[in-house]
Amino acid sequence: MQTTWGWLPAIYLFLGGLGAGALMVAAIFEFFGERYQSDFCPTALVGATVPGPLVILGTILLIFDLGAGLREPWRIFYMFTHFSSVMTWGVWLLTFFIPVSLVYGFLEVLDTFPAARDWLRGRRWLHWTKFLWNLPLRRTKRVFAGIGLGLAIGVAIYTGILLSAVGPAIPFWSTPAFPGLHIPLMPFLFLASAFSTGESLTVDLMATLFVDGRIPRGRRVHLIHLAVITAEALLISHLLIHAFGEGGAAAEAARQIALGQHSLVFWVFVILLAIIFPFVGHLYAAGLGRHLKPSGISSGISILFSGLFLRYLILVGGIHAFL
Repeated sequence: MQTTWGWLPAIYLFLGGLGAGALMVAAIFEFFGERYQSDFCPTALVGATVPGPLVILGTILLIFDLGAGLREPWRIFYMFTHFSSVMTWGVWLLTFFIPVSLVYGFLEVLDTFPAARDWLRGRRWLHWTKFLWNLPLRRTKRVFAGIGLGLAIGVAIYTGILLSAVGPAIPFWSTPAFPGLHIPLMPFLFLASAFSTGESLTVDLMATLFVDGRIPRGRRVHLIHLAVITAEALLISHLLIHAFGEGGAAAEAARQIALGQHSLVFWVFVILLAIIFPFVGHLYAAGLGRHLKPSGISSGISILFSGLFLRYLILVGGIHAFL
């Protein structure tokens, strides 16, 4: 009855969600003009530059976790051709997301640090980059931000779709979002968690460290995060309540998470660190208009850790239906 899921899958799922969430925040700052309210915007800079490396690292860990894929890497290419498979959708998402996010990050670096552009221009061996000098930089960056935003949403929800696709075999993963409708809850939960962790990295941590939490329209940003935290809490509650009501393997998974062997992790590293503590911190920040350093740094770190533990708990909840 116990699953074999461990920490490695939780880590690469977390890295993918964090990268997608960070890019979502950067793209939102780009499109709503928050990026250009000051000369230096650490939220946009970090949100644009870290997603590519994070998702690349997560993909490498995924390949290591796929034993056959590691021993016979050419077999991975077969995953591109089964278009009826949810895994193939994920492979294509990552194939497009990684280069788009890397280009977006590169353009953001050039926009933030004009000296970097001058350095490239002064290197003869980089003469092939001369087309960059005539690019409408910010317009081009906005195009990649828009494409990246769509792909980031896809990457964020993809894992939830993959787990939900297991269907009746693992009832806990197949929890519906709405009674009577065959719309799975997991993609919504993974999307909310991805955005929350991305915001905690780019706003709670980076903006607090580099500009003392003073970001444009700070109240609005923190109110949005409050809404996301609330949505995440409601989704987790619905997941557990439905599982207990369904009985069988789903109820056993919920019992192990909320009351059994994983309950300490759940109540401390998810409910306390992902919901209660950051909710209070963002409520205070929304009133103040910015994070104070202690609240911003502690809130950011707690949400990042809780995002990892949430994915671990969902994976260990993958108990197969009783025969």
